[in-house]
Amino acid sequence: MREATDHNTKGYLNFTVITTVLMAVSLVSTGCSPSKYAVSHVMVPMLDNARDAAYESNDIQTFRDAAPANLFLLEGMIRTDPDVSELRLNAAMLYFSYGFAFIEESDPEYASLLYHKGFTHAYAALAKNKKMPANPDVTVDEFQTALPELGEKDVPAAVWTAVNWAQYISLHLDQTSALMDIPKVTSLLERVTELDPHYFEGLPYAMTGALHSFKPPMMGGDPEASSENFGKAFGIAGDSFLLSQYLYARYYCYRIQDAALFDKTLNSVLMAVPPEPDPYQLLNLIAKEKSGSLLEESDELF
Repeated sequence: MREATDHNTKGYLNFTVITTVLMAVSLVSTGCSPSKYAVSHVMVPMLDNARDAAYESNDIQTFRDAAPANLFLLEGMIRTDPDVSELRLNAAMLYFSYGFAFIEESDPEYASLLYHKGFTHAYAALAKNKKMPANPDVTVDEFQTALPELGEKDVPAAVWTAVNWAQYISLHLDQTSALMDIPKVTSLLERVTELDPHYFEGLPYAMTGALHSFKPPMMGGDPEASSENFGKAFGIAGDSFLLSQYLYARYYCYRIQDAALFDKTLNSVLMAVPPEPDPYQLLNLIAKEKSGSLLEESDELF
């Protein structure tokens, strides 16, 4: 295949611009590249903190409104220094979060564009491991042969590559080219679960479960493998990460056409009380909103 916390977001953006300018002025006489230094030494730590604050926030509206501007900010920084993997990973996480939370149901074509951009940035970070193909459009065998060379340091890039890739595929199940990429994504996620199965509250297991659910039977779709992987995700996160439970209902329960389990799972998401403090409060609130909307479609889906 060809992440703003509250209404202080604008102040954050203004501060970062001022900081960058001041840093540039202070470095001109040193012979360094001021823009690149500012990006890697000033902006990256601030962006990481902003991302974490966003995930801890309960302000969905500000996140939704701020995401597009922050995406352009990230794109500008990546142009300044394309070799900073942390920038690309922040972009990949934000493209996924924005597309998944707010765009996918209303505008699948736009969501596809967002996921593709997120995938491109994450894979660029992943390909800094020179054992990986520079271009993912290789044969399945060639792609899978490189996966044992990935280490723990490659996990974030691998996960956000796979997550954006999987969601892109989910919107193109009518295209053979997208379906043919499923073995690559599945293998990549399986390698991640070998390296760090607890990453992002077991998200790699949940995404593997989703892939096994929407993959056609003729291409190895396996509801039992889907259930097993979702079970592992639940074992890691319990009720503290509701996104996995939402995915379970959306993909697995729908695939096996179990309306009772579908309704039970979504209702449990709506009634869940995540722990305090909650580092994933924003995503949990989004999972609740999406679960409520999906529950309203139960009669049409079954």
